[in-house]
Formats: sequence, C-alpha cells, structure tokens
Amino acid sequence: MQNLLLSISKANNHLLKEQSIDNALNFCITDIGKGQDIDRCYIFKNETENGILKLYYTHEWCNDDIVPYINSPELNGIPYDVFPGLLETLSKDESMYGLVRESDNDFFRETMEMQDIKSYLFTPIFSNNQFWGWIGYDDCKTERRWTEEEVYALHSIAKNIGIRLNQDKIIAKLESTLEKFDFYMEGSKQAMWEWNLETDVTAFSYNWEGILGYKENEMIQNLEFWKKSIYPEDLIQIELKLKNYIEGKSDSYKGTARMIHKDGHQVWIKYSGLIRKNKDGKPIKIIGTYIDISEIKEAENQLELSEEKFRFIAENTTDLICQHSIDLNYTYVSSSSEEIIGYSPEELLNKKPVEFIHPDDIKLVTNHHENLIKHSKNPIVTFRYRKKDGSYIWLEAQIKLIFDEKNKIIGIQSCNRDISERIKAAEEMETALLKERKFNELKSKFVSMASHQFRTPLTVIYSNAELLEMKVQKMENKLTKSINLISERIKSEVERMTELMNNILVFGKYELQETKKDIKSIDFTDFIEKLIETYFNNEPDGRKIKLCLEGEKKYLFTDETLMLHIITNLISNAFKYSENKPEPQIKIKYLSTKIQIEIEDHGIGIPEKDIQNLYTSFFRAKNTSTIKGSGLGLVIVKQFTEFLNGTITLNSKENIGTTIILNFPYEQE
Repeated sequence: MQNLLLSISKANNHLLKEQSIDNALNFCITDIGKGQDIDRCYIFKNETENGILKLYYTHEWCNDDIVPYINSPELNGIPYDVFPGLLETLSKDESMYGLVRESDNDFFRETMEMQDIKSYLFTPIFSNNQFWGWIGYDDCKTERRWTEEEVYALHSIAKNIGIRLNQDKIIAKLESTLEKFDFYMEGSKQAMWEWNLETDVTAFSYNWEGILGYKENEMIQNLEFWKKSIYPEDLIQIELKLKNYIEGKSDSYKGTARMIHKDGHQVWIKYSGLIRKNKDGKPIKIIGTYIDISEIKEAENQLELSEEKFRFIAENTTDLICQHSIDLNYTYVSSSSEEIIGYSPEELLNKKPVEFIHPDDIKLVTNHHENLIKHSKNPIVTFRYRKKDGSYIWLEAQIKLIFDEKNKIIGIQSCNRDISERIKAAEEMETALLKERKFNELKSKFVSMASHQFRTPLTVIYSNAELLEMKVQKMENKLTKSINLISERIKSEVERMTELMNNILVFGKYELQETKKDIKSIDFTDFIEKLIETYFNNEPDGRKIKLCLEGEKKYLFTDETLMLHIITNLISNAFKYSENKPEPQIKIKYLSTKIQIEIEDHGIGIPEKDIQNLYTSFFRAKNTSTIKGSGLGLVIVKQFTEFLNGTITLNSKENIGTTIILNFPYEQE
C-alpha cells in the first residue's frame, strides 16, 4: 500500500507541474504502472460521433515484455454499446474491475483475452462533472484480485486527472477570452482609456496610434494631453457630459466629437465611458473607449450625396425608375412614367405592378420576384406592361434588392426600359433566320438533285467516249489519232466534272452543318496501309507513295470516313501535282499526345502570293491551269481536319514541292 501511495504522489506531482497535459498523463500512468507492478496502464477518451458515444485509445504504458496496443485501430472508435454495463457503471463515477474469465460479455472477454489480459481495473475520469473517459489497469501474468483500498486509491488518480483537465479548460478559456479581447480591440479600431479619479492618473492603450498617429512612447499620460487632442469647440460639451456623469446627474457618458491627429487633420470619434465605484458607492475610476468613425461620417456624407444623385438621375433619365415595398407596392416612381406608360407617379403609388402586367406574364414575374427574394438571383426580367391607353409595351426590368443596416431586405428597386422595338427586331430576325433555314434546305436539295441530274448524262458521255475508242481501234486511217485525242479530252472533262460534283456535295453538306461524326477507335497504321493498297497501288505513271512510320503505335479515336476523305484527297494532290517527279512520301509520327501526319511531294509547288488563298472555295493557284481540279479539295480537307479537332499546316515553294502537316489528338473531347 505504501508503494501505491508513493506512486500516486509522483503521479499527482506530474499533474501539478507538467505544462503539457499529454506529458502529464504519460508520466502519470508510467509511474503508476511501474510502482504497482501493473503490466499495462492506459487511458480511453470519450468522443461523440453522430450521436453515438465511442472510446478512443489515447495514452498507454506497458512493461517491456508486454505487447503495446496504442496504435491499434481495433481499439479506436468502439461504441460503448459493445460492452454492456461499462458505460452504466463508469458514468456513475464507479470503478469496474475483476477477472477476465469471469466476464459475462463474450465480446469484452474475447477482446481482453486477445491482449493476454487476465485481470482489469477501470476508474472513470470526470472533468467539470462530465464523464470524460477512464484509466485502465491490466495484469497479463496473474489473475490479480484488486482490493478495495487499491481501487479507492487508483480512483483518486482519475479524480485528480479530471481536476487537471478542468483547470486546463478554464485556463484555455481565460487565455482565449484575453486573446479574443486583444484581437477585438486591435481589429475594431478602438482605443482604451482609464482615469483614476482618486489619483488623477490616466492611461491610454491599444489603438491610439491608429486613431491619432501617436506612438506609445509619444503619448503623455495625463488629462492635459487628452484635452489638447480634442477640438476646442467639442471639449466644452465633453467635459460637461463627463462632469454630469461623475456627479450622477446623467446615466451615461457617450457621444461623438472631433479630435486632432498628430499631422493636424480632423478625426471623428465615438466615445463612451463606464464608471466604477467602491463599496461605499463613491466613483473611483472611469474606463472607456474611443472608436474612429471618420469613415462612417464620410459614408453618411456620401450617402446624402448619393440620395441627391439618385433623385437627379431618376428624374432625368429616359428609363422608368421605381421603388417597391417588400410586398411590391409602388413607393416611388420617376417622372418618366408619363412618357413611357402614360401614368403619372401619383397614379401608381401604393399600387402593385401586377395590376398592369399582361395576364400571360404574371406567373413569370411572380416566380421571378420569389426567386429574387429567396436566392438574390436573376436580376433581369422581361414582360409586357399595359399602358394607360390600354396598349401593351415590352419592359426589361433590372432589379436590385434594398437592404437595411442589418442586411435585411426592406424593398426592391427596378430600372425599367422600353424594349418593344428590340423585341420587334428580334422577331423579324427570327423570321429571317427561319426563311434562311428554309432557303438552305432548298439549296441542299437543289445541289443534291443537280448532282444526280448531272451524273447520269456524264456517265453516258463517258461510256460513249470509251465506246468510241473501241470503234476507233478497229479503224485503220489517219483520223484514228485525232479521234482518240478527242475521246481522251472528253473523258478527262467528265472526270473533272464528276470530281467537282462530288466535292460540291461534300462541301454543301458541311456548310449546311449536316456532316456528322462517328467516332471510334482505329488502328491508324493498318488504316493507312489498307488505304494505300486500295487507292494508290496502281498509279498510271507507275509511281508509289512511300510510307514511313515513327514512334510506338497508338490507337486513334476518330471518324474513319472523314479521315479517309482527308488522306485520299491529300495523297491524290501529291501525285497530281508532281507528275514525272520523285515519288511522294507520307510520314506517320506517333507522338506522346497526338498523331502527326506529313504528306510531302516534289512537284510544282505553290506560288507564294497564292498560298493565302488556298482555303478559299474554288480558288486554284495560277500554275495549275493545265491540271484538272475543283478548287474545293483543300477547303474540304481543312474543314474536316478542324471538325475532328485537328490542325493543318502547309509549307510550299514553287518548283520545289509541298509539305502538308496534320495533327490530331488521340482522343476526341
């Protein structure tokens, strides 16, 4: 028992001396554990989560040969409900102890046995009469029977811990209060003053430098300094108020006055004071504050000017300015009302706008008003308003809520503009757009029909030209060569017309925004190889296109049909404009975020002055007059490239060749 009392004494000493509560608790359980040959000593703290009281394992000491559980997640966040009787006993400030094997709670017994615990003692900790947590004592080697003296003594440790926790809470609260007071005084632009009436000593503290510009060492702590800092015109009034307050002739000492800043400018302050008396009722001290209200005074002046300015603007603007009470009655209407809606301001006061709003727009305006009040959203609303002559005009109202000094909504201000002409113009525009849409549809149908109508005779012409060539082959006269030449010209022009009609169809469909994307994943290497094999493996001059692959192959998400149109168009151009020149080349680069496609030829190139017009519909460079083409190929390529979120770059020099670079992201946004 003597060892126990010595351990408790050491533990209490830690509770008294240690500044940190965590250190105090750790030293406390360590001394108790070592002094009493306890295998494990620990503390559980209570925490409430979602209305459920739970245990959290916060401190632990154990012998060297005992497994620690301080960081075990299984011992944190356990509801008290898991251990029947534990909360009921401890919350009554009663200890709980015994042998583990004798426990009736299976979960409790299994949990304790998991930690090799044979006997236990729990003593509750109360802080400020609140059940804070408890201390646990475990014996893992023997089945220890705790005596009443031991239980009582160890329970006293828990009580002392509770006292220390409560003291820490009180000290923390006091420090917090003082800190808040300092923060409030520093942040509120307030200065404090004291006047000891018995000693005639004054003290000035906190924000005097902020108010008057004097540093602390420049402040003279006497009444004369205070008097010299007040405007002479205001000093008489202040001294009279102070005298009456001290003598009990008035219940308070407060007001506003002007003071003189260190640099000489005027400072408006709000002052107040509170008298302190001794037990005999004799005044002994006055404590008070000064607040710089110069900004408020300036705001009041600006408010007066603003109100004057508002009245001036409201009465001289062409818009209808109104103010409404919270229930929407007119409280102010500008004089422009007569010109805009035919009513004088006097005719509208104390009436509601809903009386004049078109029946079909009442619900719109009502919902808008409710939403504005609740959420301060949608400050603009458009509606029809009945004029005095019975006709309706369109008004666009800019709404603003009016708040009082407590930020409470007290009314609504609206600026109403006659937008009847704008509405009429918008309706006319919509009609025009509808007509344009119908015209585009007509144009699309015409282009499609014309294309089909042209295609049939072109096919007939081409077929007859071929038939003519077959007939000529059987002839043996001097006209054969001329007829073959004419036939080739006919076929060439038919091919050119067919290409033109196809491009016109594609171009027209895109212009009318009828082109759709079908995005899917494609193996681009396989795509290019099949495209070359299908379309460019049998060029008339025997040339082939060189394919070069760089980087690790990646799949491309794109529209296969549109991509086919882009690549075939560019490769065809590469062959067409480089006749009798080295073979063109296509280079595929698999970069980190995109695929890059370079198509290079060694042909006629493009004159520098023509490059800027290449993407203009039906434009052809001056050096292409002898080469068939529609003037739409590159235009369509650029449109489709950008449609697939790609970019196109063209580099060309006349008589040297052309390189076109395409870049596409691997995935479409």
